[in-house]
Amino acid sequence: MPDFPYINARVRAMRSRLLQAGRMDDLLGASTFDAFLHGLTATPYARDLQEALTRYQSIEAVDEALARNFFQTTRKILGFADGKARILIEALLLRWDLANVRAVLRGKHTGRTEEEIMASVLPAGTLGEVALRELVRQPDIPAVAGALEAFGHPLGQAVARGLAAYLKDKDLLGLELALDRFYAEYVLGAVRGGGHNETVLREALQAEIDALNVKTAVKLARLEEDLDLDGRRRFFIPGGAVVDEKLFLTLSGRDTIERGWQVLRVRGVHVDQMPENLTEFEKALDLVLVRRAARLYLGDPLGIDVVVGYLALKYNEVVNLRLIARSQFLGIPRDLVKKEMAGV
Repeated sequence: MPDFPYINARVRAMRSRLLQAGRMDDLLGASTFDAFLHGLTATPYARDLQEALTRYQSIEAVDEALARNFFQTTRKILGFADGKARILIEALLLRWDLANVRAVLRGKHTGRTEEEIMASVLPAGTLGEVALRELVRQPDIPAVAGALEAFGHPLGQAVARGLAAYLKDKDLLGLELALDRFYAEYVLGAVRGGGHNETVLREALQAEIDALNVKTAVKLARLEEDLDLDGRRRFFIPGGAVVDEKLFLTLSGRDTIERGWQVLRVRGVHVDQMPENLTEFEKALDLVLVRRAARLYLGDPLGIDVVVGYLALKYNEVVNLRLIARSQFLGIPRDLVKKEMAGV
C-alpha cells in the first residue's frame, strides 16, 4: 500500500516543474499579451494552453489552461495514494471544493452568467471541471444543493442544512456560514488522532479558521451598526487554536477590539497594530498562511508535509500566473502587478 515516503518521492519530481523566479519575471515583463502567451508555451503549461486555445480565446484560454493543469496535478497526487494517505489528502483538497462551491452559490445568488461563474472557480478537489460545470448549469441554489447531494459530495450536506433559512430570508451570508462551519467540523473530524500527519493537517486547518475569525471580527468592529453579543456570535467559526469565542467577541466589539488585539499578541499572533486598510490586512493574513504551508515542503520527508508544501507552492504559482495574464491583457503597469504577487 503506497504511503508518504512513496508519494513524496514522486511529488519531489513534480516540484522540479515549478517555474523559477526568473521565468516568472520574464512572463511579467512580456511586451504584449501575445508575447506572454508565447512565453507560457515554453513552460510546463504549454500542452494545457494549446488545448485551451482550441476552445477559448485570449484570457479565457489562460484561465482554462491553468485550471486544468492544477486539477491534473491534484489528481496525479491522489493517484499515488490509497488508504489513510488518500483520505488525508482528500481532506486537504476539500478547501478548494469549499471555495468553488461558495463561488457557485454567490454566482447564483447574484445572477451571474455561467461563464462568469466558471471564471471564478479553480478545480482542485474532488469537483473537477465537468462537475463544476454541472453545478453552474443548475437554475438556482436549491438545484445546486440537489446536484451536490447527487454527487455524494460532503458539502452537499452543508448546503442542504442551510437551504431552508436561505429560501426564507435569501440570506446568502447565513448559507456561507453553514458551509464554513461544516467544512471545519468535517475536516477536523477526518484528522482526529495524535499521529504526525493528522497533527500537520489539523494545525493547518486551525490556522485557517483563526485567520477567518480575525478577518470577520475586524470587519464587525468597524460596522456603523454596533451588533450585540448574540449578533456577533453568529459569525464565529469554532475549531481554531488561538481565537476562541470569547476572544472573537472581544475582537469584534467596537469598544473592546484594542483589548482583543493585545490578547492576540499575548497568544503569539504577530500583529503590530490595528489595520488601517482591511484589504491589505486580509492579503497579509492570507500570505502568512500560504508561506506557512509552503515551508512544510522542507518538513518531515516521511509525512504529509511535502504534499502540503508542494500544493501551496503550486497554487501560489497558478494564482500569480493568473494575475500576470490579466495584467498583460489589461495593460496594467508591471510595478503594480509585482506588488500584488504573493512570494513564498
